[in-house]
Amino acid sequence: MNCFRIGFLIWGLWWGVQGDHRGLPNTANLKDASQIKTPHWEHFAYLLQLKNDIAAASWPDFAREDFTLPVLYYTREGTFAINPNAHILELSNPAPVPSPDPKWKIFRLPDSYTDTVDFQFANSYSDDPNDLYYQENIMVFSSFELTRRFVPISDLQDWAEMVLHELFHSYQRSISGFREYYINLPIPGGPDVFLGGYHKELAWYRESVAHENQILKDVWQGKMNASEGIRKYLDLREIRRNRILEEYGVDISEIEDYEILSEGHARYFQSLAKRYIRDYPTETSMLSAADLGLIGDIFAGYDPLSDTGLSDIYNDRYYYQHGYNISMILEQYLPGYTESIYETVFNFNEYLEQLAGDTAVKDRD
Repeated sequence: MNCFRIGFLIWGLWWGVQGDHRGLPNTANLKDASQIKTPHWEHFAYLLQLKNDIAAASWPDFAREDFTLPVLYYTREGTFAINPNAHILELSNPAPVPSPDPKWKIFRLPDSYTDTVDFQFANSYSDDPNDLYYQENIMVFSSFELTRRFVPISDLQDWAEMVLHELFHSYQRSISGFREYYINLPIPGGPDVFLGGYHKELAWYRESVAHENQILKDVWQGKMNASEGIRKYLDLREIRRNRILEEYGVDISEIEDYEILSEGHARYFQSLAKRYIRDYPTETSMLSAADLGLIGDIFAGYDPLSDTGLSDIYNDRYYYQHGYNISMILEQYLPGYTESIYETVFNFNEYLEQLAGDTAVKDRD
């Protein structure tokens, strides 16, 4: 598998990203701000506390660990590896630095790895041994201070929402069965080319994808009977996929299913984050007085029905929106799916087919 970086369209995430479960043991010791000497570690601590609080309320398995994979954290003061694997240590020979949390093993990479001119947001994997992310997914992201150079944000929670998308990808790809599945799933040219190319070049493909997305939106927004709508979606999707197979000799089904789950679910966690921040105060005791001013009420009154940045297609990466809208449907009609997804089921099809034939869904409409 060639080197690839699994990321997201940053403008879409900037425009578009439940009970009180704070005080998780993973980050409890971060509430002493004196342990964190610089803003980028304060922000980092805030991010991890927020992630764990949201996950505990809505996706508990995601809250079990602060990190499920190694992290590369790009800051103005240098690049840091958190809980690096043996390959990162051997390749970069980084220097250990004091950590604000004993569970985080932090190393500062040599100056040659410092990057303050490129925007870093991705989960990366490579088969090239010269890459830090050789044969293991590594989460890569820029600090709040660096991110502001590339994205017009001013609120720390905007940045946190963006990082949460990538943190959820790290969680997805740490689950052993799912990890083995996607590592062995070839995607020629990457999804932007393999799937996005058809969307960009074929008008009929764009029309079908838009229609499918509208049906999915209408279902979770209560404008269409759920089982009827899902059947229509599945029928339209099958017609589109079959036409690509007939005209181009390419079966896009498995790769599209994977991208819909992977990207759509990470986008869905953004929605969970926005709803949590809307409803509950976030833990800020690890922040300095100056940094408290970076948190406003940007998600006050947040309504998923109005969040077209998450639900509506605006570029060729349509599978983000399909997956998000499917996730919103499952939240309403089949919440128990979370017990099997990623463990034994690697796409949404089983759940959609169940709902499409479920007369109980009709009765709930």
